[in-house]
Amino acid sequence: MLSRSATAAICADPDNRIVSWNTAAEALFGHAAVQVIGRPLSIIIPERFRASHEAGLARAVRSGQARLAGQAVEILALHADGNELPVELSLSMWLEDGKPMFGALVRDVTDRARAMRRLEHLAHCDTLTSLPNRNAMQARLQAAIAEGPVALLMLDLDGFKHVNDTLGHSIGDRLLAQVAKRLTDAAEGDEFLARIGGDEFAIVVPSCQDPCRLDGLAERIFGALSQPFELAAQSVFVDASIGIAFAPQDARDGEELLAHADLALYSAKAKGGGARTFFMRAMQTSAERRLRLSMDMRGALAREEFELWYQPQVRVGDGAVAGVEALLRWRHPDHGLLLPAIFVEALERSPASAEVGDWIIQEACKTAASWQSAGLPPVRVGVNLFAGQLYSERLFDVVTTALDAHGLSPSLLELEITENTVLQHNTNSTKALRRLKLLGVQVAFDDFGTGFASLSLLQKYPLTCLKIDRSFIARIDRRAGDAAIVGAIITMAQQLGLQVIAEGVETAAQEEVLRQLRCDEAQGYRYGRPMPGHELLRMFGTSYASTGG
Repeated sequence: MLSRSATAAICADPDNRIVSWNTAAEALFGHAAVQVIGRPLSIIIPERFRASHEAGLARAVRSGQARLAGQAVEILALHADGNELPVELSLSMWLEDGKPMFGALVRDVTDRARAMRRLEHLAHCDTLTSLPNRNAMQARLQAAIAEGPVALLMLDLDGFKHVNDTLGHSIGDRLLAQVAKRLTDAAEGDEFLARIGGDEFAIVVPSCQDPCRLDGLAERIFGALSQPFELAAQSVFVDASIGIAFAPQDARDGEELLAHADLALYSAKAKGGGARTFFMRAMQTSAERRLRLSMDMRGALAREEFELWYQPQVRVGDGAVAGVEALLRWRHPDHGLLLPAIFVEALERSPASAEVGDWIIQEACKTAASWQSAGLPPVRVGVNLFAGQLYSERLFDVVTTALDAHGLSPSLLELEITENTVLQHNTNSTKALRRLKLLGVQVAFDDFGTGFASLSLLQKYPLTCLKIDRSFIARIDRRAGDAAIVGAIITMAQQLGLQVIAEGVETAAQEEVLRQLRCDEAQGYRYGRPMPGHELLRMFGTSYASTGG
């Protein structure tokens, strides 16, 4: 019966001689039965395993028990052509005329082994770039730490999100594949490169505690990425931010080293990108402080710890106050008055951002209405929107409810959106702003000139105002190029029917250049620092009254 079985069946005597060999065994091993009957079973055992096989068989003969009998084990067998193949073997043992006999059912598991290798490959390889993935990197990192000092370099692409948003994810994937090739060329010797997710890469450098070597590696990376990538019939430029940490001086294990390299990367990106930064303990302190503030932020609104301060915006032509920008402050019970730079990034990522944003709109409308009740002419108040508010379908209702509740004219509320928000524009946000603009609400484009927004987006969004970033104003009276840029922005904005506010004005000389360029309004320390609403009312009440608003 076994002779016709689809499973290879082999029998051997106590002297390791083959006594039975069916048709399936012929097909599996490439030996005809007449060729192998009477020969040692070792002919199907790779040479390096034969001594172990023969010793095991002799031990079974002496003891009368086969250790592997009744079990299915996976081993490598030898084909007649000299190639090895993985097989699953089920061994049995019995007595025949008082002598021990051995039988084996053998199945080819090449497909199973191939699938397992494929799964192993997928578990440790990034399919897009063919680089090792995070799992492989972590394993290599742990091994390197066990062997001695090691450095970890974390890399994040600057400008990659812009490529995805403007050219599409398929082009973004092609960019990542090309970046991976250039980084592979930049790595040397035992430097282990991996893609750990998104546009993040890591390089493990074993037996290294030399910052100069890491500086050299960072320079090779910057150089590799300096040339444009040709994608979608255009030249695409990206840069990189790099964070570096060492073990054992910065971390005791792989997990801690990853966290510290990531903190260094965060610091490099905070510098504006295109930089490399080594981990310092102060970064950990800063990160812990951000985490504590994030936790403290929960309930800060309910505890009435948030405040709005206001900075005046004046008409350049006659110096009259035309509006104010509402700026968020946090009066922390332990740390005192905190500026947005310390907490706003955490707030934007917090689920509380929408609720705080709604409160800002309500509070700004309430304050502007109270100024009118105090006898001042109407004054426009600008509020910055969080990204979550802009994309929310509630924005229109939140704004109109606040205006109605405080009896404020829609024209006296200005919603400020940033250039980064414009880059992520969607249909819902555009629709809500268009409806609000039809009501008379003003819409300002804040920090203009600092990002990557296409000028064509200025026509897609229902804007009423451009706010020129302070970086263009700082040297406007000393650099002809800056003045030319600002003049071009003003001319373009006026042709589009937009008001222009220059931010960061601090000197009379800057103001004079803006006057010559016919800028509409200005904001900055020359006209007043941010202050509580009651202080602004007291300081500028006379000015409002004398100029008529």
